[in-house]
Amino acid sequence: MATTATVSSKGQITLPKSLREKHNLREGETVLVLETRDGVLIRHGRKSLRGLLRGRIDTAGLEASVRALRREWRL
Repeated sequence: MATTATVSSKGQITLPKSLREKHNLREGETVLVLETRDGVLIRHGRKSLRGLLRGRIDTAGLEASVRALRREWRL
């Protein structure tokens, strides 16, 4: 998928919302900007996987499933 962005007078680029959502980039997070032979590559700068799936997993449903499994496996 190719998209365009404009560089501001301060050298800032706004990533399209669809890309921020797809790659789970939130306000204030760090990205890596790497120079490659073909141009510039922007990668997520996350050092930890903590919180990566926040809001993407139904934790209430998961907890209910775990409780049901525990009831089934009781002796």
